[in-house]
Amino acid sequence: MSRQFQCKTCQETSEAQAMMKHLSATRHKTVIDTQTGEEIACEECNDTNVHQLQIIRFGGEDMTLICNSCFQKQFGTNEKPTTAYDLKNGSLLNFWDKYLKVRECCCTKCGKDSKLNVNSKGDVLCDDCLTKVGGKLGSDYISESTGKFLYRYLGIKEPTSTSSSSSKKFKRKGGRKVGRGKRGGGGAKGARGGKKSDGGKEKKPLTYLQKLEKEAFKTKKENSIIESSSTLNLRSFKGVKATTKANLTSQTLQDSSPMVKDTKAINKQQKNKPTSGKENVSKGNKPTAANGNVSKGNKPTPGKENVSKGNKPTAAKGNISKGNKPTPGKENVSKGNKPTAAKGNISKGNKPTATKENTSKGKKANEKKNKVTEVKQTKMAAEKSGSSSSTSSLTSRDSEKKASSNRDHVASKTTKHEKNKRKEQTLQKQRPSSKDTTSTIDSWGVSWDLGSDGSNETTPATSRGSTPQPVSKAKEQRATPKKKQDRDAEVENLSRSASQIHFDTAQKQKAKKMEEIEEGIPLAKFVKYKPKLTYPDLKTYCDEFSYALFLEQKLENTFIEDFQILWPKRQEENVFVVQINKNAPGLDTILPPHLAQFVKIPFNERQPLMLSSNDESHVWYTFVKEVGTQGKKIILLLELFSWNKLSLPIQSGSEQFKLLPVSAQANRILFAMTRIKNPKFIDLLLGSKPIYQLQFNNRLKFNRDTLNESQRKAVQHVLNNRITVIQGPPGTGKTSTIEEVILQLIENFHSFPILCVAASNIAIDNIAEKIIETRPNIKSLRILSDKKESQYGPDHPLGKICLHNMVYDRLSPEMREIASKLRSDRRGEVSRNQDNKFYTETTNISNKLIAQAQILFTTNITAGGRQLKVIKELPVVIMDESTQSSEASTLVPLSLPGIKNFVFVGDEKQLSSFSNIPQLEMSLFERILANGSYREPNMLDTQYRMHPRISDFPIKKFYHGKLKDGVTAENKMWDGIQYPLFFYQCDKGPEGRVVNNQNGMRAFTYNNIFECQEIIKLVYKLYLEKNVKLEDIGIITPYSSQRDLLSQMFVKDAVVNPLGKGMLQETDEAEFLNSRRNDIQSHTVNIINGLHVATVDSFQGHEKNFIIFSCVRNNAENKIGFLRDRRRLNVALTRAKNGLIVVGNKEVLKRGDHLWRDFVQYLEEQEVVFDSLDVY
Repeated sequence: MSRQFQCKTCQETSEAQAMMKHLSATRHKTVIDTQTGEEIACEECNDTNVHQLQIIRFGGEDMTLICNSCFQKQFGTNEKPTTAYDLKNGSLLNFWDKYLKVRECCCTKCGKDSKLNVNSKGDVLCDDCLTKVGGKLGSDYISESTGKFLYRYLGIKEPTSTSSSSSKKFKRKGGRKVGRGKRGGGGAKGARGGKKSDGGKEKKPLTYLQKLEKEAFKTKKENSIIESSSTLNLRSFKGVKATTKANLTSQTLQDSSPMVKDTKAINKQQKNKPTSGKENVSKGNKPTAANGNVSKGNKPTPGKENVSKGNKPTAAKGNISKGNKPTPGKENVSKGNKPTAAKGNISKGNKPTATKENTSKGKKANEKKNKVTEVKQTKMAAEKSGSSSSTSSLTSRDSEKKASSNRDHVASKTTKHEKNKRKEQTLQKQRPSSKDTTSTIDSWGVSWDLGSDGSNETTPATSRGSTPQPVSKAKEQRATPKKKQDRDAEVENLSRSASQIHFDTAQKQKAKKMEEIEEGIPLAKFVKYKPKLTYPDLKTYCDEFSYALFLEQKLENTFIEDFQILWPKRQEENVFVVQINKNAPGLDTILPPHLAQFVKIPFNERQPLMLSSNDESHVWYTFVKEVGTQGKKIILLLELFSWNKLSLPIQSGSEQFKLLPVSAQANRILFAMTRIKNPKFIDLLLGSKPIYQLQFNNRLKFNRDTLNESQRKAVQHVLNNRITVIQGPPGTGKTSTIEEVILQLIENFHSFPILCVAASNIAIDNIAEKIIETRPNIKSLRILSDKKESQYGPDHPLGKICLHNMVYDRLSPEMREIASKLRSDRRGEVSRNQDNKFYTETTNISNKLIAQAQILFTTNITAGGRQLKVIKELPVVIMDESTQSSEASTLVPLSLPGIKNFVFVGDEKQLSSFSNIPQLEMSLFERILANGSYREPNMLDTQYRMHPRISDFPIKKFYHGKLKDGVTAENKMWDGIQYPLFFYQCDKGPEGRVVNNQNGMRAFTYNNIFECQEIIKLVYKLYLEKNVKLEDIGIITPYSSQRDLLSQMFVKDAVVNPLGKGMLQETDEAEFLNSRRNDIQSHTVNIINGLHVATVDSFQGHEKNFIIFSCVRNNAENKIGFLRDRRRLNVALTRAKNGLIVVGNKEVLKRGDHLWRDFVQYLEEQEVVFDSLDVY
């Protein structure tokens, strides 16, 4: 593998050429050779400013690394070396290896570094050792005194006498410098570690902090590497431009596949001269009737497959490309072509007479007559079909899909006109539509359209709203009389084939029948991607989860389609090059807005990219191995991840593919897959082997006497086993159990740092607050994502242990000022040099604090961030709310270095994370219980949260009587509350349906303004009559639109919000996979003057004294949607401590689902169903 260099300022690591570009662009000064750890510095004065350094070769005598200042002192200002390598000419780091070789040159026998000789093989001997060799072998050596030593030693071509005359004038006095190599002076580092022979400066020994920094740098590097199986870089890569030569599917089959072998044999036979065939018809043939693709070399008369270069078919059924001259057609008729009757895919040079299906674009028309004919035909076709849009065009992907049933594959070059149209389409998709209605922020990342009074302006659930169709550009153009234009321009604008027209019509019909998404219901097309319980090997596991991530990511990210591919010359290579224009559509969406204005290239090393065929049937998972630029192009060297099962399709053209960038969350998950090395955790993921469970009593002295037996048993299990699963139903003291585990590990077992993670910040905060309250002497550190840092200021309950606050307190005054500018969006006032210094200082402080911490609190995804890269070992990881963590996100903490114990704490009877891809919904906690590999989870069996009247139904229905109450009715009694459990029958009006079109889909949710009005009355009762503080009341509902409608109404309410305070929002949405478009059940809680309003999903992990549950659904069809989910009902019924009020229509609910029928019957048996609020 080629030598790597690291910029000491920003920790960027790359090979020589890329690093020199980086240093020139950023003006960073110090660079390190990662192989030796040596800073590149002047031999004389140790100046490390790489912009002032040059490697000078004194002919064939010596080579030195010297700064400009020292050079002028030794040789004067008028002297110019004949051979110098520096950053300006882009060669400094390229010759670093040769410089080291010369500097460390010594006798291979005795290690002496003076009076040396070298032979033609590069062997070096000193004069003394050479005398012992003698004979013919000795005569092959030349001495360094000849002035030709380096030419032979480095393999440099010796210059002619004419060209060398100038070099003789520029010499180093005393010949080659000695005493600076490994043997002569203690090595590359040792050369500057003591007195230099020429009087150089002595290097000071490293301080303790410098040693820490050096160690942190080394560890960070080790934890950031993706193991590469290729030694190629951008400079050494030799590739070929991607052009279509073979069918994509046949290329991606494994070489060992019998199908591949059969295909190769068939192709070999078809290179002969068949007279009739249905497969490949080759170049130079003149078939009369063909139904397919005709290829090179054969001379058949009838054929049904490939029609290629130079053929002259008279009847074919497929794509007609470059150079053909068709006349009429019904699919894609290109400029200048004259088909008459063709049924095959006809390539360059063919002259068919007619076509009926897909004929692709060729070059511009060569004859004006053809152009006029085509324009007339296009106009006539347009009038017949009624198509209007002149901006849409059938891309190669669409024609591929239509023609896949009757052909293998044909590549047609995309013209400039097609590319422009594609770019315009992409830009049009990105343009947001504007509406004048009042909007509220919803959980889908868009705004539900609500009326000014907060009510929805949509039809009730029994009727469907219509989507207005935009007026197309083409219609507007036809309505306006055209001016006289140049005929070529007219052809360029109006030349559209019949297939394009049909495509436009189909697109309109598709828009009218847009796919509908109901809130909380996964997309129907993804339901088939269900999680498996076991996997045969790690490669299959990673491959299948990568594809699930691809399906999720394509819903929120924009594909890049304008690029060129260079394939490797050999099939077995796993690297290739992609060239992308800097202004290509889709690049502007990769970086977040706050970084886009400062970062010119939106790619960096190790960044994952997914290469997909246009029909998305084949996907390759890659990472960026190296980034470069060339004029207006970005050059990426991409390498396949090790688990790819498809080989590179090196016989396919660039136009057949598209690139998908992934979110930061998916980035960390894919990186985590490369770091899974622990055999125990691999077995855990595969699920085929039972997980070992040891039951042993350690005779512990517990810190709290209040722990019940199930909690103590769980703590013991953690201390004795590699993997522990703790099942914690609502209110059973999971946080107290985790606290005890942490204290035992630190105080008795001295295992730290301990990492505590969860999917949500709320769950982590609960544990952190408890630890700093009971054990303030323990060194705790709360690490947040960049987006969340502003919400955790010094005044926050956890502000004192937040890493970003502690770093700020330790900054120098100058750096604090820069930090203030960065925090207040004044980044433009910070220079690049200041930004680099700020990064260096904050990183050093952060590394030191993390090294000293005993407990680290963060979220799953943030655990994969830069902060924890400096840790060598994490003995214990505890994951709270494990069922809310998707298995994919669990991989991030699971892959961290040195983990010995992993603890899962959660409850599979409660909600998991939401995703449109079922495979990404299931947690690892659930899967290891479902596949039986973890047989006996440690269940916490006593709940302390709920009034027994509230907990009774969940205990019986969801936990089958295994859970018991640890509190009595007297403990949870509230003055003035007669009914701790209360169902209010509300049938005052139907639900409303709120619709929003997004991402080509029709998304809808529900609200019920009639329930909202009754809920306001309930809040008045609790707040005004029962003396319940607003902070003690939580309102939960399944639907985000109901949450937003309630929030709007409470913001305007004079009783609840008399001072008109703005609504606050707590959200953890940035921690989830689809953070850009936000998942349907966004983890957002709205707070109005202390009153909490949230969806059921976002309130998991929360509790309040009083909970009002708005069921929303009220329709004649008795449909209740995702209220049928028993886990959602379990969460909704178990959030309240003292009082639970359910508001809904019992008739609709009990007819909508058997579980709700049981619950309503239970309520009726308990006589707590009421039609009036007066009795409450």
